[in-house]
Amino acid sequence: MQTGADSSKLAVAARIDAGMLPNDRRSATSNAVWPGCTPIDPATERGRTAMQSETSQRKPALFGRNAAESAPFAARAEGIRIWDEAGNEYLDASSGAISVISVGHGVEEVVEAMAAQARAFAYVLGGRLRHHPAEDLAQALAAMAPGDLNRVIFVSGGSEANETAFKLARNYHVVRGKPEKYIVLSRRRSYHGATLATLSLSGYEERRGPYGPLLLWEPQVAECNCYRCPFGLSYPQCQLRCANDLQRAIDEYGAEKIAAFIAEPIVGAAGAATTPPDGYFQTIREICERNDILFIADEIITGLGRTGRNFGIEHWGVVPDVITTAKGLSGGYVPLGAVIVSDKVADAFDAAGKPFVHGFTYMAHPVTTAAALAVLNVVQREQLIENARVQGERLFSRLAVLADSEPLVGEVRGKGLLAGLELVTDPWTKQPHAKSLGVTQRLIAAAQARGLMLYPCQSGEGHGDQVIVSPPLTVTAEEIDAIVERLTLALADVRADLDA
Repeated sequence: MQTGADSSKLAVAARIDAGMLPNDRRSATSNAVWPGCTPIDPATERGRTAMQSETSQRKPALFGRNAAESAPFAARAEGIRIWDEAGNEYLDASSGAISVISVGHGVEEVVEAMAAQARAFAYVLGGRLRHHPAEDLAQALAAMAPGDLNRVIFVSGGSEANETAFKLARNYHVVRGKPEKYIVLSRRRSYHGATLATLSLSGYEERRGPYGPLLLWEPQVAECNCYRCPFGLSYPQCQLRCANDLQRAIDEYGAEKIAAFIAEPIVGAAGAATTPPDGYFQTIREICERNDILFIADEIITGLGRTGRNFGIEHWGVVPDVITTAKGLSGGYVPLGAVIVSDKVADAFDAAGKPFVHGFTYMAHPVTTAAALAVLNVVQREQLIENARVQGERLFSRLAVLADSEPLVGEVRGKGLLAGLELVTDPWTKQPHAKSLGVTQRLIAAAQARGLMLYPCQSGEGHGDQVIVSPPLTVTAEEIDAIVERLTLALADVRADLDA
């Protein structure tokens, strides 16, 4: 008798042998499928029928946050393009979940680096054996980072990186004999991760909502948003009141209790590339230094070339104490994050003769660090950070023209290949759409129907509807033009829908 699991595997086999998954994902020497499965003849309709019947009669086993059962299945991808099983092509203008696909899909050099490392050895226990992929990658990141950020910790993603940074800040003050310093401050419009600690410091109500009783803190510092200033002021007459609000929060809690302040150089998911003016981060750096507080730059999105610089914070000429990064670090080929630590912080542990009390099973994993090392090799050899700067200028030039003619667009902001659009009812009044209209979701759907992948941010009222455009660093001028052309059509579709 065939079990449900057997039937599920047959459905997967049908997709492979029916050509619905790309040929390069199949065995080069056989049509072998998973153990216990019988290969299905791709020439017969029986295989396709079995697969369609299987998927239509039961809910998917994969439980996801969006429950998007109707979303199409991806089949293959190359460069910035993705094709679904029906053959529809999409321009990946969000690099997956903002900035993830840095060097594009299908880079054989990265795939081969992963395979070679897996063949040599897949995993070793840190502290018992060292390995070259992690050591070499750490050196490469230290060389890219500003100032004295010369020490690196590898984890499995952005949330882990920020959680590690919080613990590092606390542990740093403990080994210096200041155990009373434990509070981490953050801004009210921000997103730092999905773990309880990182979500606690995230000013993103839509994601905090269900977990209120579990969260440890609330973000305490005003956001920097010149388009919708929280103080109702204008730059530069405001004298950077939003930056100086950090000092207000420090005074409220007491500097002797504050361990660190974390901020994204350019806000990602919580603000669609909200970008501070000159002087903002210089002021933040001065305040942190004056109060013996570590400044953590959350570069999960902005790091490794996304903004046309190695790291986003470099646009302000500021060197933080800690940088966290992930997403584009491994180009989407494997999960990986990093915490880049200044000599000042690392030396405190060395001077005290104390270790950083922290660890994850998959820290500095050989295969993931080998993949990331290959990604960085591609970034540097192909001069992709410079490409991000050049194509970013083209992107913002084209988006500015779009904003001038499209009444839905209130502001275009960001740097490099990280662009945000805020959608409003009127660009002069900046009036946001009612949340009930779901304008962000309408644009995401309209864009996908036009063959364009965007990333959704806010959804109406208060902070407005916002989307992000952040194509892979490999994007060409022609692809930039195609992205903006499809976006223009999608915005017109949404406007027509709203006017109907």
